[in-house]
Amino acid sequence: MKDFELQIIKELLEMLGLADVVRGGEVSLFEVEYSGAGYFLSFRHPALPKKRVVLNSPNISGRLGEIEVGFIGFIENSEITLECFAYEGSISQSDRNGEFTRTFI
Repeated sequence: MKDFELQIIKELLEMLGLADVVRGGEVSLFEVEYSGAGYFLSFRHPALPKKRVVLNSPNISGRLGEIEVGFIGFIENSEITLECFAYEGSISQSDRNGEFTRTFI
């Protein structure tokens, strides 16, 4: 997991008081699935709720390399999924290695 992804997940989980669920390098088993327009990063943790929660606040967007992106999170069945989506175009595996620069609105 990239440092910027970890920070985004922590920030999204703060609204539920669960930011401590992901500390430093504790999350080692995670999946990344590319959809073309973006990617999904998922992992399980027993402290996460089973009931579906959409994590759309705060609004997190910016640039991943040269691509304008946004992030949203979903929790269900003790699993969190972070979605990174491109506002235009697509995101490849190599784009994920780019630097994320946040845009504050």
